[in-house]
Amino acid sequence: MATMTMRGRRVVAGLLVLGLLGGAFFVVSAIGGDDDPAPGDKAAGAIEVDDRIFETNDPVERGCALALELLKRIERGTVPEHTEDLLFVPQAPNYVGTFGIRSHSGPFDYLQTIPLVFYGPERIVAQGEALDKAASITDVYPTVGQLTDVDLPERKGKVLEDTLKPDVPGVPKLILTVVWDGVGRNMLERWPDDWPNLARMERKGTSYLGATVGSSPSITPATHSSLGTGAFPKDHDVTAITMRFGEEIRDAFAGRVASDLKLTTFGDEVDLAYNNESLVGMLAWKSWHLGMLGHGSMTPGGDQDLLGIIGHDENITGNPEYYATPEYLTPFPGLTERLEELDRADGEIDEQWMGHDIELHENPAWVNYLGDVLLATMDREGFGADDVPDLLMTNFKMTDIVGHQYSMDSPEEPVVLRAQDAQLGRLIDYLDAEVKDYVVIVTADHGHTPSTERSGAWPIAKGALVADLNRFLGVDEDASPVINTSAVGMFFDPDLLSATGKTLDEVATWMNDYRLEDNWDEELPAGYEDRADEQVMAAVFPTDALPEIMACSRLG
Repeated sequence: MATMTMRGRRVVAGLLVLGLLGGAFFVVSAIGGDDDPAPGDKAAGAIEVDDRIFETNDPVERGCALALELLKRIERGTVPEHTEDLLFVPQAPNYVGTFGIRSHSGPFDYLQTIPLVFYGPERIVAQGEALDKAASITDVYPTVGQLTDVDLPERKGKVLEDTLKPDVPGVPKLILTVVWDGVGRNMLERWPDDWPNLARMERKGTSYLGATVGSSPSITPATHSSLGTGAFPKDHDVTAITMRFGEEIRDAFAGRVASDLKLTTFGDEVDLAYNNESLVGMLAWKSWHLGMLGHGSMTPGGDQDLLGIIGHDENITGNPEYYATPEYLTPFPGLTERLEELDRADGEIDEQWMGHDIELHENPAWVNYLGDVLLATMDREGFGADDVPDLLMTNFKMTDIVGHQYSMDSPEEPVVLRAQDAQLGRLIDYLDAEVKDYVVIVTADHGHTPSTERSGAWPIAKGALVADLNRFLGVDEDASPVINTSAVGMFFDPDLLSATGKTLDEVATWMNDYRLEDNWDEELPAGYEDRADEQVMAAVFPTDALPEIMACSRLG
């Protein structure tokens, strides 16, 4: 069994807003529909279908057959009142998506293993090479507490003692946390020559090769919240992008409010410990990143921390109810120049980058613009200017967008990765010159999914899956009980499901037998012809069956 508007002059034309899996929306090229033709694929043909057909479709038995570590990650990421009603784990390397658009939510090592690098000449041990040790994204929280000399509430994370030079007096003036979105260890290994600044920080700081996000789904709101709180979703409550709240299903952190996050962050706690004298802030791209920052003035006794969310132009905004956004960020000039600079770089002024509209968020111009904003904000706000420890967080989103749109194996990915690394070097140069006593933490929120050409994965088209499920249930689309499908599960309307006469257990049993040929209406693409009988899922089970599955797995 398997274990498992540029320049403000015009509206973007010729584009579609495609919903990425799990409810994430970006402006992307018009690619990646359910009916995309697959490329001819030696990797697909190399997968042995006989190893991917199960003897049972029973949900508990299939779940119990998953590797215990995968189940632990799923359990840590599950909150029954918020999580999908039905959970599924594709047979690796399959994923829910299309040949054109990939998802990255799951318990597998290649999605879970991330860089975790601490660097600071005054306070962080220079190991000479990365440590072959386990760590978790939750370990950032208590380690920041140790660095700032704040007794944080105890959580799941542990202090990474290897990182800290002994007997260094005082506290750092600034701790900068940088998330390279989607840049798991698998992406760094895929493009080993395109991150020289991070590689230097690994040698001259402390880095953990065995670091993981530790929970599934491995998705931005959940993992940023784990970083900020030192706990997993089962404790901090933010499980995914799309969550259930009573009878409502909506995105986490809607309205740029952090009330969905049940626990305080290290930003909340350090600020309180220093009587709100610490500068605490975040510059990022989505409200999904708020779990890294914290609650702002929503925290009893707290103040309005700095928040800047970059959108599709130079107007960087926040939420004035709980956070402060400096006036000079709205607008912050320079994006136009960065886009024009990139446009000219290939010798043609055609508003294109590598064949893509230059206004899309996936190119180096947006990376460089974020670097400009970060440096200006640190300088103008005085981050690291006194002996009270300041905290600044940021997210470089572009590597993740490229991974979704073109894949981590695409020629676009190393270009954007190099740009992010260059901005990291630029930040270090500033800190060396202006702050001196600082710590930089670089990590990621998840890995990314290799191209089907390399992995042989079958992209499970969720539109076809839902349509086939409706036929099994004997209902048309208007009466479908399926409310929402993510990369890891489905939300159901219980009344509509009851009206079909079927149960979640019966749905899971049916889906466990769902075959590759069922998910494709035409002749199977080249490379997949001999895999028609392959069951696309390793396990599908009702969420409320997870405790029984965990007990079964632990008994062996």
